[in-house]
Amino acid sequence: MNKHMRAAAIWLAGSAVILMAGATLLCPNGQCRMQSIDAALLALFNDWRSNGLDTFFATITWLGSLWILLPLAVLIAWAQARRSNLRVSAFVPTSLLLATALGFITKIMVERPRPNFFTGPIPLPEDWSFPSAHTMQVTAFLLAVVFIAKDKFIFATAAGAALIILLVGTSRLYLQVHFPTDVIFGMIAAIGCVMAARQLTVKREKIS
Repeated sequence: MNKHMRAAAIWLAGSAVILMAGATLLCPNGQCRMQSIDAALLALFNDWRSNGLDTFFATITWLGSLWILLPLAVLIAWAQARRSNLRVSAFVPTSLLLATALGFITKIMVERPRPNFFTGPIPLPEDWSFPSAHTMQVTAFLLAVVFIAKDKFIFATAAGAALIILLVGTSRLYLQVHFPTDVIFGMIAAIGCVMAARQLTVKREKIS
């Protein structure tokens, strides 16, 4: 195993540790507890409900869906492959898929129920709550996009990425399908997935 493979493993393990630490805090001994920040923010978003916001957040939340992000990641990889090589062009899709895989494996392991305090504008998803897959996926995808952005567009790209990540994360809370802690831990864990993908693709290519 070369140094880039080791670095990738360390980054990915770090993300897993963060999620497991969150699971231990939120669901000690398999008994999930309500955190004060979860209760307070879900109540706050419920108080802000309106027909216009229902429609807005029900739409914006799709920006974190794998059905949207994976085709975009493949399109970006195809465009990059035309001016680079296959390994480098795989950076964005690899970042997204690592975040998706880690997120869903953690859901199955932790089995945190979805919030059921308030009725949201959309049905509750049937899978588990922790972490927020939408948040992990959109964070990983957009952070990878920021890494490959051209220097003259880097600040605009970073600002746009931050806004979209914030909106998608907020949408999961407004729609009452996730706890705030699901979103926070998912967002942090996604960073390690991107760094692992970078070691496996861009960084590894530089010494090949």
